[in-house]
Amino acid sequence: MKLNRRFYARFLLISILVCLISTIGTYLIDTNFGSIITKDIKITDSMGHDIGLTIFQPKTATPENPAPCVITLHGSYNGRESQNFISLELAKRGIVAITMDCDGHGDASNWKDNPMDAFFLVTANPGSDFEKIYTAPTSGMADVVEYVWHDLAFVDKSQIGIQGHSLGGKTADACYAYYKIQEYLGEPNKIAAVFLMGNQQLAVNGSWLPYLNYNPDDVLDSGDEIHLPYDVHYGVSAGAFDENNYTTEAGGPWTFQHSNNARIFINELDNYDLGEGESVEIGKIYQGPVNGSDEEYIRVLYQPKEIHMVNPYSPASTVNSLEFFQTAFTAPNPIDSSSLTGQWSMILSVLGMAGFFCAVFSSCCLMLTSNFFGSLLVKSPDEVYMPSRPQNKFTWFLYWGFMAVGGLIPVTYMMKLAMWVGGHKGETFAARSLFGTVIWPQGLLLEQALWSASAGLLTVGLYFIRYFMSNGPKLMPPSRWNMKMSWKNVGKTILLAVCSVGVGYAIVGFGHYFFGNEFRLGNYVIRWPAKEPFLISFRFIILYGLFFFSNAFTQNIGRMIQGRKEWANTLLMCVVNSIGLFLLWVYQYYTFSQVGSVPLNSARVMQTWSMFIVQTLCTIIARRLYLKTGKIYLGALINTIMFSMISCCHTMTLNVTNWWF
Repeated sequence: MKLNRRFYARFLLISILVCLISTIGTYLIDTNFGSIITKDIKITDSMGHDIGLTIFQPKTATPENPAPCVITLHGSYNGRESQNFISLELAKRGIVAITMDCDGHGDASNWKDNPMDAFFLVTANPGSDFEKIYTAPTSGMADVVEYVWHDLAFVDKSQIGIQGHSLGGKTADACYAYYKIQEYLGEPNKIAAVFLMGNQQLAVNGSWLPYLNYNPDDVLDSGDEIHLPYDVHYGVSAGAFDENNYTTEAGGPWTFQHSNNARIFINELDNYDLGEGESVEIGKIYQGPVNGSDEEYIRVLYQPKEIHMVNPYSPASTVNSLEFFQTAFTAPNPIDSSSLTGQWSMILSVLGMAGFFCAVFSSCCLMLTSNFFGSLLVKSPDEVYMPSRPQNKFTWFLYWGFMAVGGLIPVTYMMKLAMWVGGHKGETFAARSLFGTVIWPQGLLLEQALWSASAGLLTVGLYFIRYFMSNGPKLMPPSRWNMKMSWKNVGKTILLAVCSVGVGYAIVGFGHYFFGNEFRLGNYVIRWPAKEPFLISFRFIILYGLFFFSNAFTQNIGRMIQGRKEWANTLLMCVVNSIGLFLLWVYQYYTFSQVGSVPLNSARVMQTWSMFIVQTLCTIIARRLYLKTGKIYLGALINTIMFSMISCCHTMTLNVTNWWF
């Protein structure tokens, strides 16, 4: 089969142009067309580890005219780029915005046994750990505050705020607790405002306290507890459908404003005393002194109608954050909170992601037109094996029945497998996704990779059961599958797959080096890899390869039949690959809507949404290259390398010493 070189050259050129439009357009929007300086830097924390930062500095912020500053932290398994939307909007208003990578995430080199320690260790009863910056569980946020305080002359030290989503919200709480204790010990409190998205103010057993209950001797109720007031501006954005937070005695999160915790939050102000039965008014700026202070502080509770993972990318949550900080601080360039441009940056970034995948595919096809790689092509479409249609009702029943079973059964044990893997560190909430091995030191990814591998092998097993029950050895002998390949062509296949993915990452590297951005859709990010995650991705190739090769075999050799339109074949396989995930989400969120709590582990279910992208794109890429080469290997290998790198370079990495489970 001869490919049209000119067509694929144009296809590749258009793909690159799309990526460039995305990269340059995103950069222009993120810099507000030149009025904001953005720069990626690394600082060293108190333990000698790197923290990756992106600084959004309005040009109006100078040492002569210092501006307020907001430091913002992402949620678990994400990276600092997830906070770009809100950072851009803050900087447009003259506020310096700094995004940071949490320990174990992104470009932060501090891998820990538990990078989410703030999530699990922080309550309203902080102890002696909070007396030292290197023991307080602030995941590097306090180190960033110190950097801003001491090294950024264009920041107004009296107006430093912190903000976080999910894990980042709990970390912001921990950071504030650290500085309140420093204040008690005679040092300045360097935090003036705290804003939480998708997490709550510090609590004890789920109940908020109107103060920090500092325990210097780490013993509760020993008589030396010190009550430290929340004398700071505080805002909470509590998603009405947040499956991770805000379910209380009042009911599901959509009733949070009626809860005792919400009343305690407002009653931290001296001039409010909401009683049982009273509700907090959503979006109202409550203001007053705290613990007899001369200064007045604000409290505000927002309730955007969104689920947990949407918070950082939601216009509603962004508007809430802007309103809070423009009220708490003196914004040098006040703009109405609803005037947003960051959504265009996100749209362009999604466009770039599409361009990336198209560049990988088109560059592969273009290289297949060369004499060197041309030996991988079939000479005519007739050489491509296509399963024949089932011949009778029984074989039709087997075809559809086994396809349904293969699409549905894997998801039934997904959560059980994940909990088993995570259970190696304990069955508690605090142990979730924290188990890894030296070979695979990324807990959540290990769970997903093991599930993917087992699901792929299961579907291959189901295919062979159907194959033998349908008299396959006689009607469709393996000799027709065209599975054999010379060692020379094996080497060419590997080289072509590496070169194709390399073209895509060359584009990503260009955007990273010259414009400091990446391609993303929500928390699914194609980023330039740091060295360590890049090397880890090669280890995950083993597990992901089992899925992508099994999937390519099952779809192309077993399910996409002759006589059906090609688009229908591909669409059906995309549906089969993702139907189980879709039903998992329906079950999770329908139950949540009825009872106010989720039946399955919320963090793990939320992290599966990006697998819809993988499960559909892998089918399309593998199918198109199968039709050109007559073999499953090239498409499966490209998918394995590409999605291993994407996944490993944007998640949480653990510090582990065990070699096996």
